[in-house]
Amino acid sequence: MSLKIWKWMAGNKVHVIAWALYVAYDLGFASLISGLLPSPIIDPLHFAINIFFFYFNAHVTLPWALKNRFRIIYLLVPVLALQMTVYILVHFGCDKLLIALELIHLKKVYVLSIQVITRNLYRGMYFLGFSTGYYYLRVYLSQRKKTVELERDKLFAVIERQVVEQQLVSAQNAFLKAQINPHFLFNTLDFIYHDVKISSPRAGEAVIRLSEMMRFAIDSSELGNTVELADEIEQVENLLALYQLQNGKDLNLHFSYTEDVKGLHLIPLVPLTLVENIFKHGDLTSSEDIAVIQLAVIANRFCLQTRNRIAARSVAKSNRSGLANIQKRLANAYGHELVFHYDIVEQYFKLTIEIPLQLLQAPRVEGVAGKGTGK
Repeated sequence: MSLKIWKWMAGNKVHVIAWALYVAYDLGFASLISGLLPSPIIDPLHFAINIFFFYFNAHVTLPWALKNRFRIIYLLVPVLALQMTVYILVHFGCDKLLIALELIHLKKVYVLSIQVITRNLYRGMYFLGFSTGYYYLRVYLSQRKKTVELERDKLFAVIERQVVEQQLVSAQNAFLKAQINPHFLFNTLDFIYHDVKISSPRAGEAVIRLSEMMRFAIDSSELGNTVELADEIEQVENLLALYQLQNGKDLNLHFSYTEDVKGLHLIPLVPLTLVENIFKHGDLTSSEDIAVIQLAVIANRFCLQTRNRIAARSVAKSNRSGLANIQKRLANAYGHELVFHYDIVEQYFKLTIEIPLQLLQAPRVEGVAGKGTGK
C-alpha cells in the first residue's frame, strides 16, 4: 500500500509540492496572526474539504457546466451557487461534529450565523478562483498538446507523402534510365543489321556508340544520384553521331557547352533526354533554322537552354510527359532553387533550366574556361 502511495505522489509531485507549500504558508500565517498553534486534527480536516472542493470544481463542475451554450447561460451560476452552499454547509457540519466530539471548545452555542457564512463564503470564493484558474490552465495545456500532436501528425503525413513521391520519381527515373528510347534503339539495331551485311565501317561505329550509351545508362543508376556532366556530354555526342549515321546528312542541330560545365555533377539523362526530344518533336529540315542546345555557367548558375522549331506532326500528339518527368526529377533534387521554364512562341519551343552552381559542385572541379562545340 505504501509503495502505491509513493508512486501516486511521484506521479503527482507538482500537486503535492504545491499543496504542501500552501498549507505551510496558510498555517504559518494564521499562527502569526492569531498566536494559536495548528491543530493536528482540525486543520487537516478543513484542508481536506478545501482540496476536495478545489478538484471537484475543476474536474466535475466546470467541465459539465461549460460543455455547451445552454448550460453556460442557464445553469452555470445556479450550479456554482449550489456548490458554494454545499461547501459552507460541509464546513459548518464539520465544525459541529468537532464540537460534539469536544475537539473544539466554545463558550457559546455554534450556529450558522452571518459571521460563519461570510467566513466560509470568503474561503470558498478564494478556492473557487484558484480552481477555475487551474481548470483553464488544464484546458489550455490539453489543447496545446492536441495541437502539437496534430502538427506532428501533419508533419509525419507530409514526410510520408514526400517519401512516396520521391519513391515514385525514383521509379520513373529508373524506368527512364532503363530505356533511352526503345523506338530509337530498335531503329538503330535494324539499321546496324542491314548495314553490317556489307561490312560497313559506319555500322561498327554505330555499334560502339550505342554500346557506350547503354553502358552509361546502366552505370548511372549504380554510381549514385548524379553523374559528371563531362560523361553525359560524351553520350549526347554519341547520340548525335548515331542520328547522323542513320540519316546520312547534317542534323541541323547545334550542341554547345563551355569547359567549366564538365566538372559539374547533375542528375543523369537530362541533356540526353532533351536532345532526344528535339529529334522526336522538332523540325530539323532547314539548315537556315537549326535547333540549339547550350550548356554554360552564367553568374554562378548552371544554365541549360534549348530552342527548336516544332514539327507539325508532333503539335497535336505531344503531351509533354517527358518534360514533366524531367521537371519532377530536377525539382526533387534541387527544390525551390531550380528554375525550370518553357514556352512556345510562334512555333518555336524554348526551354530554360537554371540551377545554383553550389548545388552541382563535384568533389574536385577542374577545367579551364573556354568554348567547345559538339558534333
